Amino acid sequence: MLKIKRLAKKQNVGAVKFDDLRIILRTITQNWYVPIILVPLLYLIGYFVAYTKFETYEVVTQLLLKNNDQYARGAIIGDGDFYSSSGGGSFVDNTNETRVIKSFNLIQKVVEKLKSRIQVSYYIVGRVRTAEQFSGMPFSVSVNNLFPGLYEQPFRIQITDANHYQLEYKEGQQEVTKYGEFGNEIIDVNFNLLISRQPSFDTSITNNLKGRQFEFIPHSLESLVSIFLGKLKITNPDYTNILVLSLEDNLVDRAKLFLDTLSIEYITSTLKSRFDLNERTLQYIDIQMNQISDILKYFEDTLQNYKSRKAILNLPREESDYFSKISTYDNQKSMYKLQIQSLNDLENYIIEDKDPQFLPPSVFISSNDAFLSKETNHLYNLQISLNEALNANKEEGFPIKILHQTVKKTKEDLLIYINNSRNATKKLIGNLDDEIEVYTSNIRSIPEKQRDLLGIQRQLDVNEGLYNFLLQKRANVFIARASIIAETRMIEDPRPSGKVYPDKKKIILQFVFAGVIISVFILLIKFVFFTTIQDILELKDITNTPVICDLVFVRKMSPVGIIVDEEPKSHIAESFRTLRTNLQYLNTQIGPKMILLTSNSPGEGKTFCSINLATMLAKGGKKVLLLELDLHKPRVQKALEMTAEIGISTIIAKQNSIEECIRHTKIEKLDVLLSGPIPPNPSEMVLSNEMKEILQYGKTYYDIVMVDTPPAGLISDSIYLMQFADISLFVTNTKFATKTIIRMIDDVIDDKGIKNFAFVLNGVKRRRTGYYYSKYSGKYGYGYGYGYGYGYGYGQNN
Repeated sequence: MLKIKRLAKKQNVGAVKFDDLRIILRTITQNWYVPIILVPLLYLIGYFVAYTKFETYEVVTQLLLKNNDQYARGAIIGDGDFYSSSGGGSFVDNTNETRVIKSFNLIQKVVEKLKSRIQVSYYIVGRVRTAEQFSGMPFSVSVNNLFPGLYEQPFRIQITDANHYQLEYKEGQQEVTKYGEFGNEIIDVNFNLLISRQPSFDTSITNNLKGRQFEFIPHSLESLVSIFLGKLKITNPDYTNILVLSLEDNLVDRAKLFLDTLSIEYITSTLKSRFDLNERTLQYIDIQMNQISDILKYFEDTLQNYKSRKAILNLPREESDYFSKISTYDNQKSMYKLQIQSLNDLENYIIEDKDPQFLPPSVFISSNDAFLSKETNHLYNLQISLNEALNANKEEGFPIKILHQTVKKTKEDLLIYINNSRNATKKLIGNLDDEIEVYTSNIRSIPEKQRDLLGIQRQLDVNEGLYNFLLQKRANVFIARASIIAETRMIEDPRPSGKVYPDKKKIILQFVFAGVIISVFILLIKFVFFTTIQDILELKDITNTPVICDLVFVRKMSPVGIIVDEEPKSHIAESFRTLRTNLQYLNTQIGPKMILLTSNSPGEGKTFCSINLATMLAKGGKKVLLLELDLHKPRVQKALEMTAEIGISTIIAKQNSIEECIRHTKIEKLDVLLSGPIPPNPSEMVLSNEMKEILQYGKTYYDIVMVDTPPAGLISDSIYLMQFADISLFVTNTKFATKTIIRMIDDVIDDKGIKNFAFVLNGVKRRRTGYYYSKYSGKYGYGYGYGYGYGYGYGQNN
């Protein structure tokens, strides 16, 4: 019947009751600090996360496709003779135009056009976050050459004074530091960079910039194309020929510049087909004019005679000299350009390090440059020595490291010499350009009489009309070229439409909400798994096992003594009187009784209850024997201020008799049989036949045998002894009693078939109203220390 009631109790566990609401409210009030700490903490974390995130803005522009803007149809000259396209009403496949705009080639053209503005990203390093800048930096970086592995890698730069800086970067896992001067190229085996001061960099603010940290990241053109392709979005509003181009970027100016340039490049590309048609028309007219030129052969003879008579073909000697000089200078200029190209190729070959084991081909080296030939031969010999050393040695020793350093230093010297040679050659080319310009100006001064005469003679020809017609048509085509306008135009300049990320308020609210959820989750965990039973009503609500009594909580306690004897009028003494009375109804059989007390864990007041209940029964006229059967960690002897040289362990070992070990206490009719010396095998002693004799002796000569046992949650001694007990009391404390523990004890009772079992709830906190308190009621506590010396450690109260 009891099992049926407990099963019904378990099936109704999920039902929400008023007591459950009361327990929930108690759990919240006891753990109020959890949301008070977590919610502000998560708010601060969310605020910090939102602060570290940079704002991303959306910049948009709009393009109108196939617009109807054109020259007046009544104009005398137009492109109607050459183009068959109609005006408005043409269908435009906007999907195709979208794919054209997002094509790799078009984006690549835009990136190449903006290379000087966007190839390098600049950052100001702060204490909390690093902010990217598009303008306003004190310096600018031009990438002349760069080892591919250094693209997308940060370079840290610190201004040391008005003219110098310190550059740091990682080469593999090694930190490299370089020093350079603003305006001069900094050359290394891996790069050739030009870092210049911006006009805004005034020397008066140098001291303010010394402590600042800056970064820049060079980008490859391929990566920039991929980045912008990923950011660019194109939408087409329904039933319109409008394309909306949008770009998300944390730098508004950069996004506006990119969209503006992209729109211009796209519009320019749409004009290409019309310009191609115009060019083909010109080619046709030129063919016709060439055919007519055969007819004009006769007039060429006439023209020749005319020139002979006017001596137009006898060019002055100065004119011949001018052309000769220009030709000579052009040849020299070509040679110098070839030298510059060779130097550039040699520099790229060394920096890109394509073939680190051998010298570059000799085509890069000018035969007239003795120093360059010497240095390359020196590098060649060094490389041969290094290769021989590497082949002869499996491990790199000190000589090989020296050779590596020498090769690297020789390469750096070569790069510096190449740069200087290139700059000197550029100056020579500039001087040649000045000379060529002088002679070119002189040639322009020669009268163009010969060409004018040819035109006059052709106008007099009988084919003058036809030739002039072709000339007119040719002129019309040129004029039509000027009238060609784009069918696509920008109807809205790039502008920011708003911030798209992050929503800082949303981020903060998400963290606050997470703090609330975590707080609720913690409170729920505490309610489900760690909420302890605080009063007898809660205990009765979760179990059908009898709850015989509750013992009130007293703040202060004495580690020794018997409280019901020392303070008989205290409220705790009244609780034990109630317990003594209720025991009469738990087992109504007449005769001696054995009462066993246990608990789930140490510190719940089991020994305290054993001593005081035994005292209360003795004061009620019963002859009581208190057995200290916790042979693992006995505590009764300390509470009674006794020593246990002999006791239960010596009786079982047959060293003493029961009569020799029984001791009287200061309480009349209360005797105690202590544990004796702690044995090495206490659990085996509990199972012995001698233990049964001790229990039988107690029931033979005493009215009540009070048995103090070890905690049942740790050691099975108490469960075994319950089969001999007439009443079994399970002491649980409000500090430790949970629903899980109570249900576990219920299961044990059902499985073992234990009779006359009851709970005693210890440590119940009650309000002062409804109870009488003596002036000593707050003076004592209850509970004694408990712990096992061979592996079990517990608290100090039991």
